[in-house]
Amino acid sequence: MFARVSRYSGDAERLRAGFEAVTEELEKVDGFAEAFFLTDAEHSRAMSITLWESQEALQASAERAHRMRTQATEPADATIESVESYEVVLTAEPAAPGV
Repeated sequence: MFARVSRYSGDAERLRAGFEAVTEELEKVDGFAEAFFLTDAEHSRAMSITLWESQEALQASAERAHRMRTQATEPADATIESVESYEVVLTAEPAAPGV
């Protein structure tokens, strides 16, 4: 699994609305697995983490992802601070109760 991590600066509520506006399109992209949108209203910043089934899916989605980021941030007058890609090498989940 691979991840794209993007950082933004701008009004957190307006960024949330922008993220919501592109979520349906994102869910339809080939190889998309999951997304997390995080905001920090106190510091006027946000982050998105999208997970992809393969490195090929991550790379193939790059142009479309750029367009969706732009679409999400322009109405909020926000700035895309950075976009980075990572391989997910470890995940952790809570232990089952009683284990």
